[in-house]
Amino acid sequence: MESKNRLGYCEVCDNDVAKYCCPRCEVKTCSLSCVNIHKKELDCDGKKYKTGFKRLENFTDAEMSQGTKVLLLFFKEMLLIIFLWIDYRLMNEFIEAVGEFKMKTQRICNLSPVFRRLRYQAYQRNIRLQILPKSTLNKNNTSFFNHKINKIFWRIDWTFHGTDVKYTTHKVPEYQKINNIVRDYFTTEFHDDETKEKMQFYVSAGIKGVIFLMKTPYGKYYQLDSEDSILYSLRYKTILEYPEILIVLSIHKDTFSDLLYIENSTFNNNKSTTMT
Repeated sequence: MESKNRLGYCEVCDNDVAKYCCPRCEVKTCSLSCVNIHKKELDCDGKKYKTGFKRLENFTDAEMSQGTKVLLLFFKEMLLIIFLWIDYRLMNEFIEAVGEFKMKTQRICNLSPVFRRLRYQAYQRNIRLQILPKSTLNKNNTSFFNHKINKIFWRIDWTFHGTDVKYTTHKVPEYQKINNIVRDYFTTEFHDDETKEKMQFYVSAGIKGVIFLMKTPYGKYYQLDSEDSILYSLRYKTILEYPEILIVLSIHKDTFSDLLYIENSTFNNNKSTTMT
């Protein structure tokens, strides 16, 4: 039993015992599906690093040349000489490989089971969810996956452009439409006296008089359709932790024309295929 569980649980889906360990980034997976997911999410080719660390006693004659053996035997005493002999480009590759490994494996290995399942289920829905362990956004993220009903419930932040009015809704079911979620925000009864004055233009414009822009991790915005469900709105999009949506009066739409994210042809082809 111990030999079967020596790798622990799959670091992608967190459901089954891991069977494989990636030779490049050392992420543990349980199936070919999870292997492919980890390769796509971490941009990993599955090939072992040429400069990957290995203890001296584990090296064999087939793994290193006689010249490398000599350098390693005198490593402690001749550190400066070794740096003169090592190819400059190879050293750069080593430094970049270590940084890449730490950054990418942190995304999966440091996630709690709750966020690991959320991230996996989002991927299954064609949503690229980025989660930053131990960050402020991560601490505020109340989104979760309910396995009993197989649904994601999101935290969503709503900010009204040109004001300091911001609302947060928790446990938003993925099947709910955007206009149903924010309907109350466009009524005077919902706000206190101070907020009513700030929101007067939005209340007058109504839902049809605004546009919904979801923030991307790249400084731009996706434009959403208020008639769509959260699930449909998030498909084929990249989200950092949870959706942050900016509500803008339609008359100010041109202000964001240069900040709108343009969907590429691959996205459109995938979307049209799914719709049909």
